[in-house]
Amino acid sequence: MGKIVAAALVSHVPPLALPTNRRISPDGEDTDLVKGFERIRTRLDEVKPDVFVIVDSHWFTTSEHVVAGAARHRGTLTAEELPSLINGMAYDYPGAVALGAACEQAGARRGNFHSISDRPQIVNVTDVHLPHHYSTINVVAHLRHDNEKILAASVCQTAKPDNFMEFGATIREAIDQVDCRVAIFGSGAMSHRFHPFDKIVSAISLSYQPHGISSTDAYEYDMRVLELWKEGRHADVLERYPDYMRFFPEAWFGHYLIMLGALGGAKCKGAGHPMSRYENHVGTGNIHVWFDVAGVQ
Repeated sequence: MGKIVAAALVSHVPPLALPTNRRISPDGEDTDLVKGFERIRTRLDEVKPDVFVIVDSHWFTTSEHVVAGAARHRGTLTAEELPSLINGMAYDYPGAVALGAACEQAGARRGNFHSISDRPQIVNVTDVHLPHHYSTINVVAHLRHDNEKILAASVCQTAKPDNFMEFGATIREAIDQVDCRVAIFGSGAMSHRFHPFDKIVSAISLSYQPHGISSTDAYEYDMRVLELWKEGRHADVLERYPDYMRFFPEAWFGHYLIMLGALGGAKCKGAGHPMSRYENHVGTGNIHVWFDVAGVQ
């Protein structure tokens, strides 16, 4: 029987792929997200996961939830979004074959099929040509040590909150069936409205300080969600979800909702502990938050 031993919402912003000298902002600061990953790694060393499940908010699928269950993930990434910053980035890490297969099997057991021809809604893809995005690779590069296997999970762009939560619950059921110790990460931002083109490369946009967030209202709502997380009030975050969508949480907040589904959904009481400062990245709100998982299993 497997176990979830760690959970965190983590940022994956492009500067994390750059050397230190290229990460310095116009006001002379480095992002605290790098040190934040080091703080998370210290906690991971205490709980010793052997699999990372990374819910990737850049990996959009359309008619199904997908996990990448190949035995090996290997390739070279030039990011179509920012090829001038992220290019020729090699990655090579082992996949979580058994857990990927178990996710698809759990989906079948739970009746996750579309109405036409019983097409599965949860699919395990083992094709070695399936690309990985920097939203997975940056997390792996900063957190993975020598032994952890990686299972990336998609965010389906047609899904609603209950669909995301069901996918997370299915991943949880799969974990229960496999001998593994899992750290699950929701890889993505909080509010996610970029500055406009004429301002996106500017001192305020490139500052890591919160004054660079796209709007005061977005910043204040992010702070509200963070306070609810600190108190373990996930049900209240879910209740406020429609209102929060005014500030475009990344990927419809699918990375958080899928992770939360694996942790018990609205019943989850796991308190959130900030592991980095809250930062602006070209208008978007970013932070690492570690969630208590005691009592999840």
